[in-house]
Amino acid sequence: MTNSIKYSLGVLALLFLLFLYNKNSQDSYKMVSQSIFDGSSDNVFRIKLSEDKKEIELIRKDSTWSISNVDSLIVKENQIEKIFDRLLMVEKEILITNKEEKWEKFGVDDSLARHIQIYDKNDNEIIHYLFGNSGQDWQHNYVRKNGSSDVYRTNDNVFFLLNTNTTYWGKKPPEPKPIVSPDSTVNIDPQ
Repeated sequence: MTNSIKYSLGVLALLFLLFLYNKNSQDSYKMVSQSIFDGSSDNVFRIKLSEDKKEIELIRKDSTWSISNVDSLIVKENQIEKIFDRLLMVEKEILITNKEEKWEKFGVDDSLARHIQIYDKNDNEIIHYLFGNSGQDWQHNYVRKNGSSDVYRTNDNVFFLLNTNTTYWGKKPPEPKPIVSPDSTVNIDPQ
């Protein structure tokens, strides 16, 4: 073999090794996202949302949801569906920090965050997450599991779904229609 062929094979082998090294290092940067709740909605019987000193509890009895301590409103079913279809399916994408001193910066400390707690039928806590909405990123939120110091960026903005106002979750029931006897002329239009 001539020297030029030896050098060419050496360069080719070096390029191949660099390619394998680059591929291996790039694989370590792949995002593996994970939703915050991987259970079944059938196992959820109570949802507690809180922010600062405001709190609301949504309670399921059989298949009907109600707002705790609010008898004048009925629950908007589409809002409950958003909890299961969007809020609990939000994914933790990127680890932002694991330092407690940075929680305030991302709005996930106990006093600034919006909390969601999910309970089963035996009133055992299934999950408890703290959501923060800090900074100029309106497409994502920050989330931290209670008891953990890891703060993640989410793949979706779900901060508005953690609303503690009763009118966001409930609506006034429809007015009952008056019962009119068939022989009554009260509601007959004379024209």
